[in-house]
Parts: sequence; structure tokens; C-alpha cells
Amino acid sequence: MTDPAETSPSRAQVRGAILRIIERKTMTPLVDIQRRLAVTEDGKWGPQTARAVAKALLIPSERAIVLDVALSPNFVLREFTTSATAKARGLSNMPNAAQLLALVAWCENIGEPVRAQFGPVRVTSGYRCFTPDSQHGAGEAADFEVPGVANITVARWIRDNLTFDQLILEAWKANDPNAGWVHCSYRRDRARKSVLRTPTGGAPYYAGLPS
Repeated sequence: MTDPAETSPSRAQVRGAILRIIERKTMTPLVDIQRRLAVTEDGKWGPQTARAVAKALLIPSERAIVLDVALSPNFVLREFTTSATAKARGLSNMPNAAQLLALVAWCENIGEPVRAQFGPVRVTSGYRCFTPDSQHGAGEAADFEVPGVANITVARWIRDNLTFDQLILEAWKANDPNAGWVHCSYRRDRARKSVLRTPTGGAPYYAGLPS
């Protein structure tokens, strides 16, 4: 009889499989989208490009292509607009120009540093058109995980090394390092460095991270 331990995948194998799925995404260079939309082909996100992309997202025939645009070297727009809640409500969940630029800033200042430190990041919730008064609704926040890395480890590293507006360790359980997720927001004009934790993913919230 085969020993189950010999056939069961190891934690490293599981993490590797998850990472391959995360990295298996289509990414269109920004300059290619700029060329398609007839704006300055400088490969940089700015107001002109953001307006053109936001306009294209409202055209169904263009949306599927534009959603694969690179926000930064390792993140694409589609990762931040995919939403089961929006789909269930019949919402397209497409950001406007200001929200696009906020997402780019998040990628550059939170997403990319975290990826450089820990490896590929899985965004679980980014832009939310259905919560317009939240930082998700402004394109300033995302919920995410790093497969194979405890969420509290990621949260502590962000707290100690990055500039951010708000950091929340959500639905964390001391006996399960994979439980929950990390919420982090970034604003160019504000850095409160607010750090909270919640055992549920909602209220009540408590100050600081677990020791």
C-alpha cells in the first residue's frame, strides 16, 4: 500500500502550484495600450493615459483588451476589478481616471515592495464601485495575501518598512497563519500609518497587530 505521505503534496509544492496560477496572467505593456488609444506612447501613467483607459473601459469591445494593461511591472488592472459581488449585482466595476491613478500608486508603493520582499501577491479584492465612500471605492486600497507566507508576517513587514495610510490584519487567527488577509491602503497626500486588526474581517477593530 502506498504511504499517503509519499503521494500528498508538500507545503512547498502547494505553494508552487498557487504561485504558478497567480503568475499565469496576460499582461499588456502600457505603451501598447497607449498606442491603441492614440495617446502619448511614453509607457508612463499620467492623466491623459488614465482618461483614455477609463473611457475605453466603458466600451465592451475594448474592455477585454484594456483590462490586461500593466499598472506596474507585476500587476495588471484585471486583478483589481474582478469582483464576485459586483458580478452578482450586475455591475461592471470599472474605475475612472482618478481611481486608475490611485491603483497605480498602490501598486508602486505597496504591491511591488511586498512582492519584492515575499514573492507573488494574490489580490483578493481591489477596486469596488459598490462602496464609493471607502478607500476600495477610491482605488486606494486592496486586500491580498502572499501564498505560503503568514499574513501577520506580511502585515508586520509593511508596518515596519512601508509608507501607507491604513493597514488592517483581517480575520486573523493565532492558530492558523493562513487565515484571513491583509488590507492596506495608500494615498499620495496622506499617510496616517493607522494599524488595526480584527478577528472577523469586520467590526470590532482593535489597534495594532498581535504581539
